[in-house]
Amino acid sequence: MADAEELEDEEIETPKPSKLPLILAALAAFILGGGAGFGGSMMMGGGEAEAAEEGEEVDENGEPIDPEAEALAAQRVVLPVGAFTMNLRGSGGGRILRMEIQVETTAGDQPMIEESIPMLRDSVITLVSDYSYADVEGLDGKTRLRDELLGRMNALLPGEESVQRVYLTEFVVQ
Repeated sequence: MADAEELEDEEIETPKPSKLPLILAALAAFILGGGAGFGGSMMMGGGEAEAAEEGEEVDENGEPIDPEAEALAAQRVVLPVGAFTMNLRGSGGGRILRMEIQVETTAGDQPMIEESIPMLRDSVITLVSDYSYADVEGLDGKTRLRDELLGRMNALLPGEESVQRVYLTEFVVQ
């Protein structure tokens, strides 16, 4: 009997049920729900469904988009600014820089930039004439010059960033 009393005094521990199946089921439901929501939104076209029903595309302001103007603005063109030969500062006439510059822009901005070539050339000459040989030497010097030319050209032209890139297609220091 002593053994029976000892067994009654001790609590018999039963294993707790695992929560792993519950967690996996919740995770699977979350993933399936998210996938179904994403798939449904893709099939319905999101917020563009109304514009597609009307047959016109609209921008973020709700105004109709002209596909021809949009395609023209998206086309990239590269325009020559010209070749430049100038003395570098502090060289006493001993160092001459010869470079050729081209700019990348959109087809929509092309006429404006072509009309502004004399202003762009003037800004290049004004900026580069203040450079010394040490300023344009190496990759860092050329990168800094290109960045400054890009900033100066965009400051001269109306609109935001009419020039996307400046290319130094020829660069010789003698």
